[in-house]
Amino acid sequence: MKIVSIKIRNFRCIKTADIFPDRHNVLLGPNNSGKTTVLEALNLLLNPGMSFRSNAIDENDFYQRLYHTEEILRNTHDIKNKKESQKPDDKQPEESPDPTIYIEAVLTNLSTEDETKFSDVLVPWDIENKTVIEETNEGVNPFDNAIMAIRVFFEGWYDNEEDEFSFGTYFLQSNDMARDDCKRFSRDHKRHIGFLIYRDFRALTRPITLDPSNLFAQLIQSQLISPKHFEDVLNAVKGSLDPINTERDFYTVLQDYKSEIEKYLPLSKYESVISFDLTDRTRNQVKTTAQLHINNEQNYIPIQKMGAGTRSLAILSMLTLIMRKRTRGILALEEPETFLFPHAQRRVIDECLNLADQTFITTHSPYILERIPAKGVGRVDLNNDSELIWSPISTENVKQLNLYTNRLKQVHCEALVGRGVIIVEGDSDRIWISGISRIINNKIWKGRMQEALELQGVSIVSADSNGDILKLGDFFNEAGLKVMCVFDRIEDYALVEKVTQKSFPSIFLKYAGLESLLVGEIPINLLKKFLISALYSKSPLKTMTEVVAMTDQQVKSESLRILKENKGSISMHEWFISLLDMNSVPATLANILDIVTQNMAGLINVACISMINYE
Repeated sequence: MKIVSIKIRNFRCIKTADIFPDRHNVLLGPNNSGKTTVLEALNLLLNPGMSFRSNAIDENDFYQRLYHTEEILRNTHDIKNKKESQKPDDKQPEESPDPTIYIEAVLTNLSTEDETKFSDVLVPWDIENKTVIEETNEGVNPFDNAIMAIRVFFEGWYDNEEDEFSFGTYFLQSNDMARDDCKRFSRDHKRHIGFLIYRDFRALTRPITLDPSNLFAQLIQSQLISPKHFEDVLNAVKGSLDPINTERDFYTVLQDYKSEIEKYLPLSKYESVISFDLTDRTRNQVKTTAQLHINNEQNYIPIQKMGAGTRSLAILSMLTLIMRKRTRGILALEEPETFLFPHAQRRVIDECLNLADQTFITTHSPYILERIPAKGVGRVDLNNDSELIWSPISTENVKQLNLYTNRLKQVHCEALVGRGVIIVEGDSDRIWISGISRIINNKIWKGRMQEALELQGVSIVSADSNGDILKLGDFFNEAGLKVMCVFDRIEDYALVEKVTQKSFPSIFLKYAGLESLLVGEIPINLLKKFLISALYSKSPLKTMTEVVAMTDQQVKSESLRILKENKGSISMHEWFISLLDMNSVPATLANILDIVTQNMAGLINVACISMINYE
């Protein structure tokens, strides 16, 4: 099965959201943009474990905590003044219904087994228009030009009479059906669909038990088994505290207490003793207190007391095993990278993608993002009306640029999980801008305190040509990032015109290339040191005697030649950068960083900036 439509109304930070997901979906975006809320909404609707909870929702789950009509009036009007201003013959408006939390999903890709299971609640889904067909002309079968689907919804409300919050899940076959007329979407139905969710910060500190609401219970249910021999266990624990009960001093206290009680009421018509035992020995208590342990010769440790990485993998392994046994499932993962090494992140996400019918993932890890097909990656954010906007990245740009090649994939993924990106031509430019960024971090430049790009969430991405710079700019701009492009001095006026028409700003340098910039702005004494001592140079270096005999212009010309011959030599460029400090950084590169910082703060409103005129 696959979810093709999600509607969310009045849930937490989301007033309204309409999402049409793909098979594998990654939700990127800033904090408090609604990413986790989307996963939690799916959890309320599809997780069979929620049926065990009586407190699934409370006041904080309603948008702006507005769960009752009186609360809405209190927040939007001064009720007292309103009443005083009304005349006796004023008509009172009819009381509007209380707000409800509403979460809806349409699921397609039904198997023959699914169609049989849900035969009485099937609805026609129009793929092209992305909607359920509500009505057709007389004599026309609504399924003729549609596929079979089921439409389910969660509704949560405040029960004023009982002063408590209630919820239910149902099948919706037409929009005009009242909730009470809809068939219940039961725990058994949800188990058949197989929704699973991973939320590390909630799960990792809890013991893994046999409780029906625990994830391990879903694992054993996926095997169509249940634990047996509970009576044997209960008999075995009977009297297990006898070593304590029979200890002399403790036994004396118990008997004294028994005698005190029997002054007022006999405890039994037979001879009896009182003692402590392990609870009242019921099946439910065994399920909720039995904890999964790791046993070896040295240790006998419950999972929740082990290292964070082990705990994380223990939960993720349950999810993958459940899906492996079911051979289906919809999986929601909230930041699965937490506590895992990069190679473990890759292995886990690959397993999940292979096993799940559909995935919904929030992440800040480029190692996770690089494994996801580009088609399902998108950013979410809330507009001023608290409407969640889902913006998938442009797959057309992905095809044009071949962005997900092995060489570039991780670099672009790191940029996508950040806030902004600088696009330059060539790896050497990327290395130098990054290096200068670190040098001027926490230093004053142009009268402003500067901050390293990586601390601002800004990545530097290199393109192969000026034309690719613009294509990359379009790609990242459509993905919702702040973009700044950097061009060398060019005479291609058609390209300049294209640049000025973009919605993101660009910088034009006065130099024909990075090498000219470096020899023009790095102090002559450091250029001499470069000619004599440059590590990792592919070109022969000069001797001290040769350099002493050179004029400053000759030093610059020779430095330019060696820099061009070492274009892309990352190690050599990093060595050169290590010689610099605030007094020797190329001013143009520092100015670029200052402009980028202002752009991140929303202070840049022009299409192009010429470094010749930058002050």
